[in-house]
Amino acid sequence: MRTLICLLLPMFLAGQSYRLKLSVLDHVTEEPLPYVSVYLTPGGVGGLTDEEGIIILQAPRGSYDLHATYTGYAAFEQEILLRDHLEANLRLEPTTEQLQTVTVTDRADQLALTRPRMGVERLTAEALASIPTVLGERDVLKSLQLLAGVSSAGEASNGISVRGGTVDQNLLLLDGAPVFAPTHLFGLFTVFTPDAVSGVDLYRGNIPSRFGGRVASVLDVRSKVPDTERTEVRGGIGLVSSHLGIETPLDRRKRLGLLITARGGFNDFVFPLVERLKDTRSRFGDATLRLRYRAGERDFVTASGFYSQDFYQVDLLSNLGGVPATSNQYAYLTLNGGLEWLHLFNDALNLTVSVHRADYTSELRFPQTDGGKVNFLSGIDYTIGRAEGGLTLSDHEAAFGLQVDRYVLSPGTLDPGGVVGILPAQLEQETGREASLYLQDDWSISPKLSLSAGLRYTMYGRQGPGQVRYYRAGEVVRAATLTDSETFGKGKNLARYAGWEPRLGLNYRVGPRTSLKTSYARSRQYLQNIYNSTTPVPTSRWKVSDNNVVPQTADLYAVGLTHRTTDEHYLFQLETYFRELHDLLEYRPGADFFLNPAVETDLVRGKGRGYGVELTARRLTGRFTGEVNYAYARVENRVAGTAPDTRINRGQWYPGYFDQPHTLTASLVLDQGRTHELGFNFVVQSNRPYTVPNGFVSIRGTPVPLFLERNNDRLPTYHRLDFSWTIRNFRREQRRWTGSWVFTVYNVYGRDNAYNIFFQPRTPNTPALGIFQGSPFAAYRLSVFGAPILSLAYKFTFLP
Repeated sequence: MRTLICLLLPMFLAGQSYRLKLSVLDHVTEEPLPYVSVYLTPGGVGGLTDEEGIIILQAPRGSYDLHATYTGYAAFEQEILLRDHLEANLRLEPTTEQLQTVTVTDRADQLALTRPRMGVERLTAEALASIPTVLGERDVLKSLQLLAGVSSAGEASNGISVRGGTVDQNLLLLDGAPVFAPTHLFGLFTVFTPDAVSGVDLYRGNIPSRFGGRVASVLDVRSKVPDTERTEVRGGIGLVSSHLGIETPLDRRKRLGLLITARGGFNDFVFPLVERLKDTRSRFGDATLRLRYRAGERDFVTASGFYSQDFYQVDLLSNLGGVPATSNQYAYLTLNGGLEWLHLFNDALNLTVSVHRADYTSELRFPQTDGGKVNFLSGIDYTIGRAEGGLTLSDHEAAFGLQVDRYVLSPGTLDPGGVVGILPAQLEQETGREASLYLQDDWSISPKLSLSAGLRYTMYGRQGPGQVRYYRAGEVVRAATLTDSETFGKGKNLARYAGWEPRLGLNYRVGPRTSLKTSYARSRQYLQNIYNSTTPVPTSRWKVSDNNVVPQTADLYAVGLTHRTTDEHYLFQLETYFRELHDLLEYRPGADFFLNPAVETDLVRGKGRGYGVELTARRLTGRFTGEVNYAYARVENRVAGTAPDTRINRGQWYPGYFDQPHTLTASLVLDQGRTHELGFNFVVQSNRPYTVPNGFVSIRGTPVPLFLERNNDRLPTYHRLDFSWTIRNFRREQRRWTGSWVFTVYNVYGRDNAYNIFFQPRTPNTPALGIFQGSPFAAYRLSVFGAPILSLAYKFTFLP
């Protein structure tokens, strides 16, 4: 329907010139369309819409023809009479054969039949708001964990597992900068400030060629573009956390906009109320800042900043390096920043130049009984420079660019803090550099067939200063086979790797409401996380690739089917995949990475494979909406070394650490109208593998557990139900202040899910699962949230 609708706010102002403000939307999805060409004739007044689909024109009183053109949409033309200041919505109709070029909306339901990429989930701010909340917070990672193929790495974890991949195999980006500690409060919250998030893209299949460096998935989180037309204040007060955000123009010409949001959680007073958590402490905070300046009709400059801080304390879980402690304390700090310039040459061609910086610090503290404290610090300093162009033609949407990454790792520094008997220690820094060229083209070959083809070439170098250690060729890498070492100065190359990464996706329309897809993607990972999985809460260590640690490489194959019902109420999706992983890193039995300068002597290389089937049923319309997902997913590793201590499970295939064969999730929302909304999240899944003793040996008359296999048992099945109830104050919906109450219950029926079962020397006054024939070792079960957690929050929006 080619009409101009929804005239919202006519105003009369004396003078010869009047303002016309247009919001350009997709007629089907109601999603705003950026960079649409809009102009008036006669007179030629016009320009492009901004990233929110808004344009403001000034013209004298009179009659005009309003024109709007945008690739993939039918051209718009309408006669208007301008005699007042006007605000209006303009809806463009997408053309049938070019739907893949439009801006997608809530999880891309409208475009699931046409886009050639597989394994893509796209959530807008509106979609996140419609998913039942957890503890009163709208949360990115918790929402994604309700999707097929995405699961939590475990309560008290610091990330997600995608299709069985490890946490470090996911690239998490916020406005182009990587985030290494993405969660707050034992994994319950994501660090991304809720009021600042505009949208989220999760790529777990055919990853676009502009992304590289990880072998499982990419999570691309974007902050809102600041509103330059009006001031809006959002906030919330809750038992678990409170937050406040503001969007406002900063100049009279309304070219400069500001978005600033902050959130804090101070929960130390809550945990002592529960006996089993009396020694637990937690507090966190995060903030997002974004400035956007419109330098002209075709130039936009955006500056962004992000801060995240965490502290939590738990009972003693690990006693690393023989350092005594009364508990474990963890502190994380993230400081990110970025600067971006976008230039629009014309309606079809644009260029973006950006630089991003991420500074991540992790600290593990060991409090002493005498009041002293030993600190272990590590961190990553990461810089990204990128230049990317975009070209849109009638049947093509292409992107091409150059990216340079530089990261400096501080693997570990031990500060005794004045504790007698502990010596200071520091590992040498590690520097890596990547340079990548990439090209991507989404091609609409015909109304039934579309193609997404991408190619990325990356050159990697381990750079000095640093030491290169050489081991005897053909023999096991261990201290005894070290033959020589060489020290290099700053900027010298210590090791080099390079390779092509092709990406391909194909979509064929079997019928008007059914499509068949297939895809292939290769990816490499030069920065990886190594850890000893027997540690309940592992002190992980990041490691760059060098002459002894080879980059991981993955090949992913997938086939899928999508069907949307005739009545538009339901969407069904099926995807099956197979991933092959080369040069997988594993640890040797008895490995100790703590302050180990030659960490490669405790590592072994192997192969990995993952395969599965994912099913999704989604109800799109009506008061009762939501989705149900089921995934059958396996991930297996094989390490067949040349010596007994370099073979795991006798060189046979064994379950990976996030091998969770069956996962069923449901996210349902019952909208009772203008006042009430009820939400339910339900999760049930096979829990992670863990290692149990194969038997016991007697050492001087004392039975000691003997571990011969890895991941040979499985934790009890995980399941949990969450509930949320939102009460809106509908009487104030048309006023400047609107508010709502959100009541949530996490883990409604108090399931005591096991995060881990581990074996360690017996601890006095700590209940154990089992004590073995007088052995000094015992099995302990770690559960983080074994009872319902209630929360109440009040959220508000204010328009001054």
